[in-house]
Amino acid sequence: MKILGKLVSVIVVLAVLGGVGAVVLPNMTRNKHSELAMALDNVNPMVKTETVYASTNAKPVRHFIGGGGEDEYTYQLLTYNAEGKSRTLTFDSQWRLKPQKYLKISTKGQNVESWGAIARETVPSGVRQNLMMA
Repeated sequence: MKILGKLVSVIVVLAVLGGVGAVVLPNMTRNKHSELAMALDNVNPMVKTETVYASTNAKPVRHFIGGGGEDEYTYQLLTYNAEGKSRTLTFDSQWRLKPQKYLKISTKGQNVESWGAIARETVPSGVRQNLMMA
């Protein structure tokens, strides 16, 4: 019986720690540009997938040669969701982004799942205003 009581105590403590971590970690990883932040957001069930928008006016923060010998660029972009909430995201691209274009980015926290160029007219108007001021 003593062992069962200790096992239950350990399970309760782990559950509480896991719950607190799931709630606290999204705020700790927000606007962080590390692989760890991306990985934590990717596996955290409290972090939901959302669509954000960005302007392509930023220059790459890093240029390097990929494993296959191709050019790779790392970008840090200020993004906005449809409600106007901002966050900075980092992602890699195998080509330079054309300036004065817009991106629609699917993200789970700091983890960029997909992105693509979109027409200016498809960016929500409030988001477009934020992007023009940034």
